[in-house]
Amino acid sequence: MAKFINGANGTFSGKVGSVIGASWRGIHYLRGLAKKSTVPPTEAQVAQRLRFALVTKFLSPLQGIISVGFRHIRRLTAAQFSMAVKRNIEQAVIGAAPDFELDYPAVTLSDGGLFIPLTSSLEVAEGSVTLTWDPAPNQFGGASNDVAYVVVHNVERQLFITTDTPATREDGEAVVDVPAPFVGQTGHAWMFFASQDGKKVSKTVYLGEITFQ
Repeated sequence: MAKFINGANGTFSGKVGSVIGASWRGIHYLRGLAKKSTVPPTEAQVAQRLRFALVTKFLSPLQGIISVGFRHIRRLTAAQFSMAVKRNIEQAVIGAAPDFELDYPAVTLSDGGLFIPLTSSLEVAEGSVTLTWDPAPNQFGGASNDVAYVVVHNVERQLFITTDTPATREDGEAVVDVPAPFVGQTGHAWMFFASQDGKKVSKTVYLGEITFQ
């Protein structure tokens, strides 16, 4: 890559032959086109790409929630999402290539030290999933107004649902309405807590497998 100074005709941008002109933070530069590799990928590279594709597809609809759950990475949302992908590739992918699967109990949507309730559970009823937890905060971390982020996933449809209105820690429960087409299908549920200002979050709690009613 080479930087260049404006000439009589101004800056150059775009592609000419094998050279691309561009600028970054006011610095103009030239770089050559990237060359496509003719070396076939190794088995390990293929396997890693499959893991990456599996996790990225799963997490993509949750980028808004992940930006809360990984807020400790004080950079762009893309960096927070990348960290979530990396963490789940390492912890939540099982099986052998090319048949990798997600280990749903190991999925993580957040990472932090905010207090997690010592007890939590879920109950499935016709048209709803109710998640309950111990509402008591902990003197070493956690407040009654911490926000509960709840995520329910339909495996067959690859869709996520959540509460209409976020619950708080002191509520002790959250109800997720289940669409009629979900009935009889399988799902999984997770939750985590975040402080009102979003600066503190808890780790992710897996609440269990669901058969929607």
